[in-house]
Parts: sequence; C-alpha cells; structure tokens
Amino acid sequence: RAGADILDVNVGVPGIDEPAVLARAVRTLQATCPAPLQLDSADPAAIDAAARGYAGRAMVNSVNGKAANLAAVLPVVARYGCTVVGLTLDEDGIPPTAEGRLAIARRIVAAAEEHGIPREDVAIDCLVMAAATNQDEVREILRAVTLCKQELGVRTVLGVSNVSFGLPARPLVNSVFLAAAFGAGLDMPILNPLSARYGDTVNAFRVLNGQDGGAVRFLEDYAHAADPYDGPAAAASEGVPAPDPTGSAAAAEECPVPVTDAFTEDAEAVRSMVSYVLQGRDAPMAAATADLLGRHDGIAIINDVFVPVLDEVGRRYDAGAFFLPQLMAAAEAVKAGFDVIRAQTADGVAEEGACVSAMSGGSAATGSAAPDADRAIIVATVEGDIHDIGKNIVKMLLENYGFSVIDLGRDVAPEAVLAAVRETGARLVGLSALMTTTVGAMERTIALVHEACPGVRLMVGGAVVTAEFAASIGADFYAKDAAESARIATAFFG
Repeated sequence: RAGADILDVNVGVPGIDEPAVLARAVRTLQATCPAPLQLDSADPAAIDAAARGYAGRAMVNSVNGKAANLAAVLPVVARYGCTVVGLTLDEDGIPPTAEGRLAIARRIVAAAEEHGIPREDVAIDCLVMAAATNQDEVREILRAVTLCKQELGVRTVLGVSNVSFGLPARPLVNSVFLAAAFGAGLDMPILNPLSARYGDTVNAFRVLNGQDGGAVRFLEDYAHAADPYDGPAAAASEGVPAPDPTGSAAAAEECPVPVTDAFTEDAEAVRSMVSYVLQGRDAPMAAATADLLGRHDGIAIINDVFVPVLDEVGRRYDAGAFFLPQLMAAAEAVKAGFDVIRAQTADGVAEEGACVSAMSGGSAATGSAAPDADRAIIVATVEGDIHDIGKNIVKMLLENYGFSVIDLGRDVAPEAVLAAVRETGARLVGLSALMTTTVGAMERTIALVHEACPGVRLMVGGAVVTAEFAASIGADFYAKDAAESARIATAFFG
C-alpha cells in the first residue's frame, strides 16, 4: 500500500524447517498481496520449495560470484524461470573498486546465460558499504552501478540504508545517497517505503527522469503540500539538528578526564591529549605523547591518560553523543600515542608486555604481534556472512584495550574457528553476524567449540543478534556493541 514494487520474503531463523516455512509464507503472501515476491534464503532447497509453489516468476535473492554458489543456485533459478539478484562478492570478499565489482558481475551474468537465464533477468547488487567506515568506497559503489549498466546492460539493486550505518540523521544520509545512486543508474533500491523522505526522493526523481510524464503524479501529491523540510522545527522532527547561529555548540568543554597527581605539572598537556582523542586527531596525539614520554613513564601515561579517555569515549558512544566515525577516530588517536610509547622504549617488546600486564583491568594498548594466549581473543564473522564492519570495530577497540586479537576475517566456517582456538590457545572468541540467514552458522560454531574446548567462552553480537537469542544458542556473553565487547573481555580476563 505504501508503494513497494517487490516484497522480499525471508524466514531464516535457526531451528525451523526453512524450505517448508518459506514455501508456506510465499503461499500465504501471494494469496493476499498483489506485489511480486523475492525469495530470500541462503539455502537452495528453501528457494526451490518456495519457487515450486509460486504462481508467477519470483525473484531470487541471491547468487554471488563464488563458484560453489553459482553451481547451487542458478539451476534452481533456471528450473522455475525466476529472475535473480547477483551480489558482487566472491571467494575473496567484496572488491574495494568499481572494476573489481564489475568483474564479478560479468562472471555472474556469464554463468546465468550458460544456464539459459538471459541477462535481462539478472539484477546486480554492487553492495553498499557504510560511509562511516568505508567512506572512499561509496564513490566506487556508484561507479560500479554505472559500469554495470553501461557494460552489461543489467538492472541494478542497492540496499540504500547500509550507507548510513553508524551515523546520525540516517534518513538524511540515505535520501541523498539514493538520489546519487539514481543518477548513477540504480533501478531497484531496497528501502523502507514508509519513510516520507525516501518517498519524496523517489517521486522527485521520477519527474526529473521522465518516468512521471508531465509530472502528473507529482502534481497530485505535492501541489498543495507544504515543504516538509522547511525550517528548524521540521529539521528537528527528522532527527537533524537545526543550525546553531551563535556557535555555542562548538564551545570548548571542560576536560572530562581528571588529571592525576603524578601529572599535575603537565596538566595542560594531559588536557590537550584528552582533547586530541575526543577529536580523533592522531598526528598531534603522537607528538604530544612523545613530548610527555620525556618526563613520564610509558605505563603511567597509558594508565592515567589513555585508559580514562577511552572509557570516556565509550560512555559517550553508549549515550548516543558519539557515533561510529568518532569511536573509530578516537581509537586511532590512542593507537598513535601507544605506538610512540612502544617505539621510543629501549626494549619495545618487553615494554609492551609490561603494559599489557599492568593494564589487566582495562587499557589502551595495542596487542603484540605474537598473540599472548593469556589475553588472546579470536574474532570472526560467521560462515555465509560477508559483513565485517562490526567485527573490525570490535577488533580495533579490543586492541586498544591491550588484548591480542586474532582476526579470522569474514565467512569463517565453524571448523576454522575451532582450529584457531586449538592453535592459539585463546580462551575467548567473538562471533559476529549481520544477516538472519547466517545465525545458524553462529549456533553451530558455538556448539562445536563448546564440545571440543569446554573451557573456551564465546561472545556474540551483530545487527540480528539479541540478548535473548544469544542465550538461546548457548553463547556465554552478548555484546550489544564494540564498547560492550571491551567490557566483557576486561571482566573475563580479570
């Protein structure tokens, strides 16, 4: 009713018979909803079961550039005459460049045509990354859309809201990206049709693109409507702060970290370093640390300056005063300071080990190159899931708190996690999942590690994971965000 042209149907939660449930959901929906359906599952058997009973040509979400995935999914698509979404990722992950994404898209189209699926039945998803963590890649995504349209002649798909992950005023960011993506050649945005801002962007673009001939629909909807974004009140209603003409919001704040007695004579330097971390300024942080290191012990700087300011960053993030880019920039600033301490210490390895030992209650040190099994943590995105933004943020923060982090990457099989536990002796494992279709792999990983290594504990997190779900799959800890993972690790290692 709100204008969605296609409905994506996903029932992927652990413990169900997904082929049976997806088929039942599709039968129920098509009996009451006129919109075509997209069958969304990582299980080819579920797609087969749902497509078999679908009255029409369903769209399948999705296939990707992995050889095994192409071989498993495309025969099902061809058998039932479906259309299909192709994701530009393969065994090596998501390419950072437009050309890399285009190469995978070309491979998907060629494989589809080999199975008798014409390219007009293929829609390529160039996979939106978050601007908060992959800012330069946003332009590459838009270029990739254009290249796929120009060189392959296929339709294009994008999950619009991914771009604003970790930022405030997400509808604003999403709507601007949506407009840019339309200009790049986007045909099928995945978005919330109940959002007025998205609807306005779509309706306006249809006028500019000639799809709304004579602007008939636009005139009907907007001829007598007030501009919903006119004025501070409207901005506030959208979650966007109104401009501050006085500049008072930028006024200098009191230093939130107390200066300890040991640093009384360098109080101003400490306050400056706190400010550098809160502003995410790594270059002046490195210089300030080098200066302070000439008069104070490295461990004291870490414990009295780095740790308290990182705790303050965590508090601000929890309170919604800081967002993902600020969290990451602050962590990078602290890392710059610690790198100076390590480099300027006569025996860097011994000093780093001493720092880690001294900070068992929570710290801002970077883990050593050779993992310390006593404070080692394995992190991984579970099998079938290629999203690693959250996992990468957790890794960065844990390293800043002095833990040795062993990053297994994304799409990691349960057996690979277990092998890493046995090889490294790590006693804590962090697992991440963003998609409902991959939480089953998280449950399997937990069961496998618990059975083979009873003393190892697992913490889980991700967009689709809740505290209740974590408990239901046997996880030992639930981390709602990166800051919570650091608190869990600190308490675990005591």
